[in-house]
Amino acid sequence: MRSQSDVVIIGGGIIGSSIAYRLASEGTGVTILERDSVGSHASGFALGLLNPTNATGELEKLIHQSYRIHRELHGKLQEESGVDLQLQTMPHIELALAESELPGLKSECERISSLPGFKTTWLEPEEVWKLEPRITRDLFGAVLVEDVIMLDSYNLTLATAQAAEVLGVEIVLAEATEIFYEKERVVGVGVGQNRIDCDAVVLALGPWSGTARAWLDVEIPIVPQKGEIARLQGLDPVLGLHVHGPCSMVQKADGLIWLAATRKDNTGFDVTPSTEALETLFQHGMQMMPEIGSHGLVLQTACMRPVTPDGFPIIGRVPGKEGMFIATGTGGSGIGLAPAIGKAIADLVTTGETEIDIERFGLERFG
Repeated sequence: MRSQSDVVIIGGGIIGSSIAYRLASEGTGVTILERDSVGSHASGFALGLLNPTNATGELEKLIHQSYRIHRELHGKLQEESGVDLQLQTMPHIELALAESELPGLKSECERISSLPGFKTTWLEPEEVWKLEPRITRDLFGAVLVEDVIMLDSYNLTLATAQAAEVLGVEIVLAEATEIFYEKERVVGVGVGQNRIDCDAVVLALGPWSGTARAWLDVEIPIVPQKGEIARLQGLDPVLGLHVHGPCSMVQKADGLIWLAATRKDNTGFDVTPSTEALETLFQHGMQMMPEIGSHGLVLQTACMRPVTPDGFPIIGRVPGKEGMFIATGTGGSGIGLAPAIGKAIADLVTTGETEIDIERFGLERFG
């Protein structure tokens, strides 16, 4: 382990790895401290859907900025790391399973039509069944979006981390135990009995961000939200689109059908897969495609997402601590937001400003 690094990033998920990659691309010396292993939590278990058309409100601009960076990076990351991202481009359909859903979904169709780079169409039930005859007959129509991107979230995280290593980033599987300051300016990170001297620290601790309060004297309002996904035996012929209704359903590059995802608060850090979540996912999947009920379970996963009281991420400087930055609270959007957050934090560390739209998401908004 190095005794000196320009920047120390605490957390080796997709957010921490993306920040490290961007900083290293600009010649900055970086060390990542990861307690477990890269992508071993939510970053490694996410669905991996990149569909910025479903973003509205204050996150919309940031999601679209990140989507554009994603598309620029994918080929480069695969080449530099040698890791296959299992990229797929496919149509996305949003099903109206009740007549009451028609006005809202037709309005969504109009909104998405105004977005540059995406083609969307309203489909009547007969048109949906022509596209995919296994979709339920209890249907009132659907929004079709061409095309969205599906990838493997673990492979993306691994590729980002390995590409960062190629650029000189050191990944240390160890837990940060202390932050050292001189007059409220960051000067180092303790790792057990050792110390890494540095000019900046980035906290990318995901659902464990609240533990950083001991280092900052500031409350980090992050709680874990449990999310579960079921992977089922694949369909034949292959399901060639991403279907969304009460849950997401897609046949990924691994050949399995993924049903995603449940959300449950107030569970602490329990990542034990639950029977309740599995039953919910099967029920929702069968509402969209009854055939799913006969497909066996291959794997059920559970992980913790970091969420804030207002549902928006925390990105930027830590007030009152010079050289301290934070990136967390992405909820279920960490994979989609990672490239933009990576650039934003790298910009702030190296130049003090960024063109990425993060002004709304500072920690100071919580007082």
